[in-house]
Amino acid sequence: MTSCWFLAHAKTTEDSDIDTWKVQLEARMGYDDVPAEVTPGRDDYKKRSRALGGWHAWSRDVPVAETWEGEPLFHGIVVPVGHLDEPSVGRATSDLVAGFLRRGKYAYAWDVTTSELARVADIRTLDSDSWTMTATLILERTPVHAG
Repeated sequence: MTSCWFLAHAKTTEDSDIDTWKVQLEARMGYDDVPAEVTPGRDDYKKRSRALGGWHAWSRDVPVAETWEGEPLFHGIVVPVGHLDEPSVGRATSDLVAGFLRRGKYAYAWDVTTSELARVADIRTLDSDSWTMTATLILERTPVHAG
């Protein structure tokens, strides 16, 4: 068995940062004898979006996607943030996190500076016209120490 995670990075994130985060999170998100596999949004989008019908269909599918065996493709989502003090996210990330939460799956904010994880409890929509700052992740107060 493998613990499978979706890395919900920003579209503008540098490939080198995404690759580094993937390695860091795979080392962090595994537990006991269960290794972690982290799939960056960039890679999953390139692999599956065309067959699903593009961006909108893909983004709705990510939280509910299954393998051929009927297992979840992703057990949870990790959102890289600059800080854990009311982290804001854009429209696409907000929709992805909401989809994972609706399915009862794990959702974490990950402070890329301190490497702290905090569980996302909810999302609060912001009164903003910006596509890059449409919601705030509401976090549980106790940081998570995975792995």
